[in-house]
Amino acid sequence: MGGSNQFATGALDDVAYLARSESRVRILDTLTSESYTRKEVEETTEIARTSIDRIIKEFEQRGWVHRSADGGYRATPTGEQVMAELGPFVESMAAIRKLGDLVAWLPRDVVDIDLAHFKDVTIRRPAPAEPTSTTSYLTELLGDASAFHCLVGVAPPLAFERVMRDSVVNGDLETEHVISAEEYYYLLERTDRLPRWREYIEAGGNVFLHDGSVPCNLFIFDDTLIIANSQSDIGEPLVGIESTNETVRSWALDVIREYKRAAKPLGASDFDRVSLNELVDPH
Repeated sequence: MGGSNQFATGALDDVAYLARSESRVRILDTLTSESYTRKEVEETTEIARTSIDRIIKEFEQRGWVHRSADGGYRATPTGEQVMAELGPFVESMAAIRKLGDLVAWLPRDVVDIDLAHFKDVTIRRPAPAEPTSTTSYLTELLGDASAFHCLVGVAPPLAFERVMRDSVVNGDLETEHVISAEEYYYLLERTDRLPRWREYIEAGGNVFLHDGSVPCNLFIFDDTLIIANSQSDIGEPLVGIESTNETVRSWALDVIREYKRAAKPLGASDFDRVSLNELVDPH
C-alpha cells in the first residue's frame, strides 16, 4: 500500500497540472459558483486575459469547464468535483506547514478529523526571555472560563492548579478532568499538592483516572482549545496549539469523552496518599 504504484499516473498529472499554477486554481474556483464571461473572470481574478483564454481552453479539453447557454463559462460537474477535492487538500497542506512537527500531537486514531480544520491555528511558543509565558496564558484562560474540559498526562503548573481549585471552590467553573495513571502517581508523591486536589473535588471538580497513558494533552477553556506538549511540569517550556474552530473543539471534546468513558471517577479520599495499586496497576 505504501508504494508509488498505488497512484494512477493520469491522476498525478492532473494534480501537478493544477498545483503548478495558482491562476488555474483561482479560475476553476471562480467558475464553480456560476457562469462567467472571460471578461468577468478577468475582473474577478485580476489575471491577464491571455492567461485566462489559455487556461479556459485547457479546462475545456479536460472536461472541467464548458460554455453555458448564456455565452459564459462554468465548471462541469467533473470540474466542480475536482475543486471540491482540491480545496480541503490545499487547506490540509497549509495546516501541516503551520504545525510542522507538532502535527504528531494530534491523536487522529482516536477520533478522526480533517487536518484542513487546523489551518488557522495559533502556535504559542514562549520567547527565550519568557519561558513561562504560555503557561501564564493558559492560566488566564482558565481564570476567565466557566467550563473546563481536559485530558492530561502531566500535572499542571502550580499557578494553574491554584486557579483551577479556586475557580471551582468559588463556584465559577465546571470541570470534566481526565488524568493519566502517570499524572496521578506523580501527584501522590507531592504531599503539598494533595490538599488542593481534595478541595477541588470536594467543591465539585470532576476528576477521572485513565488506566494508562494519554495520546496528548487537551485543554478546552469554554470555546478555546489548547493542545499542549507533555513536559511542562518538569521544566520544559509549555508549547501550545490554539484553536477556536468549533469543529476542532468538538473533535477534542469527543477525544476527552472517549477516554472518560473508560476511566474511573476519583473522590477526594483518592488523594490521601493511597497506593496507586489500589486503583490501577501501573505496570
